[in-house]
Amino acid sequence: MNKNRFKLITCIIVLFTITIVANPKVLASETKVEYTMKKDKVTYKDKEGIVRGVVSFQYPEIKGSSSEIKKINDTLKAESEAYMQSETAQSLKDYTDISIDNNAFKNIDDTYYYKTTCKVTYNNNSIISLHMKNSWYAGGIYEQSDYGFTYDIKTGNKLGLKDVVSGDAKSIKNKIVASGKKYLTTDGVLDQKAYDIIKSYKLKDYKFYLSKNKVYICFESYELGMNRWDIFSIKSKFK
Repeated sequence: MNKNRFKLITCIIVLFTITIVANPKVLASETKVEYTMKKDKVTYKDKEGIVRGVVSFQYPEIKGSSSEIKKINDTLKAESEAYMQSETAQSLKDYTDISIDNNAFKNIDDTYYYKTTCKVTYNNNSIISLHMKNSWYAGGIYEQSDYGFTYDIKTGNKLGLKDVVSGDAKSIKNKIVASGKKYLTTDGVLDQKAYDIIKSYKLKDYKFYLSKNKVYICFESYELGMNRWDIFSIKSKFK
């Protein structure tokens, strides 16, 4: 009878183990977070009620009640508030008001904007990473800057390149410089000026966001000496 009871207990343990292993998605989901996208926005209209200026900032609000998640949510909300109250946001309003008063828009659909959109590019391993795309237009040249926020869900802390790329600071920078050199070389010709700018930065100065297997290094309009925005990647230590 004792032998039969032992066999029954063993069978239950084996069955329970097989059930857990056979359903790995349940375990994997614990390292991800749920969120809803928020957008703070203000619009400026002309006398006909047509929207002529927009200032907006998009960001995720992570679901959960832990102090770590609250820390991340508070940080992102503060980023949005600072953005909406910035001198650049005020400049967009001023340019819009002037163009409304002087009927200086190019056409009836012309709208000025200072806005940042957000895309969650990584949500796994208790890490969430955001690709932030900031754009500006006020009747002249379009400008864009890309950057990122990457957070550890377990601590609420913002992560740096040393947290998401294998190696020490020197080897990580070497990876960035090597990838940048390849990116800046066309038909065997290197854009030396832009390459020198990339090499001159300290590791903490590079803007980045995380994706599956990759870390994207970002540069805004004119940062590398030309009217374009540049993004290239190096290998991440997270899949």
